[in-house]
Parts: sequence; C-alpha cells; structure tokens
Amino acid sequence: MLGLNKKQVDESIKNPPRDDSYPLIPLLYTKNNVGVNALSLTLIDLINQGQIRCDIDLDDSYEVAKKLTPQDMEVMKKITLRIANKGEMKTSETAAINLLKNLNKNKKFNLKAMAKHTNSSSVANKFESDFNDYIKALKNENDFVGENYSDILEDGKLTSKGKEIKKEWKEFENYLKSKDLSEKYPPESVEENSTQIIYGACFGIEKDALALRENNSSLTDFIDKDGFKLLNIIFNNALLNVSHKRKGDGIFYGVNDKYTIPGGG
Repeated sequence: MLGLNKKQVDESIKNPPRDDSYPLIPLLYTKNNVGVNALSLTLIDLINQGQIRCDIDLDDSYEVAKKLTPQDMEVMKKITLRIANKGEMKTSETAAINLLKNLNKNKKFNLKAMAKHTNSSSVANKFESDFNDYIKALKNENDFVGENYSDILEDGKLTSKGKEIKKEWKEFENYLKSKDLSEKYPPESVEENSTQIIYGACFGIEKDALALRENNSSLTDFIDKDGFKLLNIIFNNALLNVSHKRKGDGIFYGVNDKYTIPGGG
C-alpha cells in the first residue's frame, strides 16, 4: 500500500500556487508579522530586476555564522550595491529604494559601510521611519488590511482556503530543496532559476535551493555570498539602535540573535 495516497508529482510542481508578493509569503505561512525580511526580499527582487546593480569582488561561496566576525565585515566590504532604478516601480519598491538612499547618503555603497551607518541612533531613527513607510506601502498595494489578506488570512488566522494554499506552498518549498525533484524538473532559464532562489529566500532556504541550482546571475551570486542574511542582519541592527523602545514585530533573524556590527573605521 505504500505510495497509494501519495500525490502524483509532475512538472507542475515547479509552479508556485499563487502570485503573492514575495514579502508577504513568509507572513502568510508563518506566525511572524511583517519584519525586515520583507524589505530584504523586496531588495533581492530589485537586484534580480536590475534596478539595483550588485558587484561582488569575491569568488568563493560564503556563509555567515551565528556571530559576526571581522572576516564577515571584510566580505561585506567586497559586496557593492548601486542604485540604478530606471522605469516604473511599485510604490513599495520606490519606498525601499528611498530607504537605501537615506541610509547610505549615496547611490553606491558596500554592505560594510551600510552596516556601520546603522550603529548611529539618528540614522537608525530615520531608518525606522522609512521602514514604516515601506511596510505601509507594501500593505496598501496588496490590500492587506489589519490582519486580513485576500481570502486566506482573516483576523491573523488562516481560513480553510488558506490552510489548503499553505499545503500547496509547502509542496513547492519541498520541491525547491529536493535534490531529486530539482534535478528531474530543473529551471529552464536564468530568469526561472533566479526566481526560484527568491522563493527559497521566502522560506529561509535560499542557500539550500541554490546548492541544487546554477549560480548564473547577480542575484544568485549575492545569495551565494549570504547576501540575503547579511541584509537582514544590517536592518535588524538598525532597529536595535533606534533611540526609543519598540515592540517586537516578528523580525527575521530577529532581535534575539543580537548580531553585533562593529563601529570603527
């Protein structure tokens, strides 16, 4: 009787069940509120779109450990972002770009410099204000009202429809991290490859998904150097340095991890 109840798997496993905005996927299928991972997801999507250019002076793959080290800071120095926003963008994307400009006082910067900026309370306070503007824009453009979203989230809880969709997202997540399924149904283009990596970041498995796929774009190279996690750490540090107390808001790589970003030169 083994496998009798197993769902038939075919190439459709590659298709995400819905077209929800990347930043909302972790919110819908975890108990977290909208946190800095939403902002980081928007930014890696902008890297993928070419709205943010990414230059990396590092060949080997890199992984950040539990605690930031001087070596991590040197790796961050070798990852440079340049805002090249051209053409039409969503309101939340524009808010994210403006946040980066205000945080760095420049259109071109490396992650190490950006991280150090967040140690300043005045910079952190401005970041929090810009971050709240971004969250407001994100919710408005996705008709996220209160704790209600679409037909799957009501008063912060999944509806019966939401529970069904959650199972479908789980199947898609399993595909992204399955060696057998990823080899049997691989992405068929550079674009599809990068999109799958962003979805992996939505589930916190971006490095696992990349290990089964090609590193063939600016976005995948950024992920290969643990760039998504580094963004979360940097933005988390900014919120930790806000001069007034704030309530926890489900921040990815949360406050309890207490990554310390060195100041100094």
